[in-house]
Amino acid sequence: MTAQSAPPLFIGGPSSAAWRQEAIARAHGLSFLTEWAREGPELISADSVSAIHEHVRAAREAADGSDSGTFLRTWRRVNGSSFERALANLDTAEVDLLRLVSQPTLQGAFPSIQSHVNRFLAKDDPRRIAVDALSTRPPLPFCSRERELLLNALFAANTQRRRDLIRVRSFRNMLRGGIAVAIVLALVVAWIGWADPNAIPLCFTPESNGTVSVACPQGESLLGQSGTIIDLDRAIDRVVQPGDILLIEFFGVLGAALSVFAVLRNLKKGTSTPYNIQFSLALLKLPTGALTAVAGLVLMRADFVPGLSALDNSAQILGWALIFGIAQQLVTRLADSHADSLLENVGGRGAAGDRVLKNR
Repeated sequence: MTAQSAPPLFIGGPSSAAWRQEAIARAHGLSFLTEWAREGPELISADSVSAIHEHVRAAREAADGSDSGTFLRTWRRVNGSSFERALANLDTAEVDLLRLVSQPTLQGAFPSIQSHVNRFLAKDDPRRIAVDALSTRPPLPFCSRERELLLNALFAANTQRRRDLIRVRSFRNMLRGGIAVAIVLALVVAWIGWADPNAIPLCFTPESNGTVSVACPQGESLLGQSGTIIDLDRAIDRVVQPGDILLIEFFGVLGAALSVFAVLRNLKKGTSTPYNIQFSLALLKLPTGALTAVAGLVLMRADFVPGLSALDNSAQILGWALIFGIAQQLVTRLADSHADSLLENVGGRGAAGDRVLKNR
């Protein structure tokens, strides 16, 4: 196709996400290559060109959001399925196009195909072994069998990459569900403490110098000598306040935020996927810190922690709430480790295919 007869390609304005812009650019690139190969040494039939353009169109619509209505488009943005739809159609269009191009074009693309196959297929995979065998033979034109071996390996590598991305997306969606549940639980606990301060009284009754006092998050009161009869329930009822639980949760969130800053400081690299798992993990830590602060003080008040069952004043209670907020890292560590494993697998084994992946 000559430059005068080629149809104009309208790329459009910038998109709302980096992956959308990349998908749109790749779609237009494949459209151009299809039209370029259409009149190459090996003529491509109109039906084959139409099939490739259909995949490109589906990918472009998934990237710009024009393939669905407002509700479905919003839902796909939330769960991330649009990215996988665009990627699957682009991969299929690329494989179909390589199946139809001329021998010199396919041989020129061979190093990139081999690198991609090495990155996502294991060393003992028969398809990767077949591709490596093609690289050691003399540089002759590919026969029909060798072409199919090469393209089937490319298709398998693309499929494995998308499977890894699906695992990342599923985990990200699980994190979002966990964030929502943790926020709801934190709000319910705060509401219970506000509606009935005596339902979860985070107060302690320390003894010092023969006197007994009551210490709550927002107040303290001296009760009397330790030998006298003291109605602790009524004493706590006078000191406890509706905002005690809410204050404890705030310090728990503050402690969790401090741990998030420490994690971000040690984060050496980001991710090329559109699923920002690190951000979701950071959000999960905040309501989890609120819950662990309340749960930790409840356990201390129930004498589950020997030697720390009677905090002396409000400052100590708030200090321990901050510590328990930081300690949520013990609860979310498993999620952090699993996220690191998933993100490492998404990157594949490297161009040489010699990097060891973690368990899938």
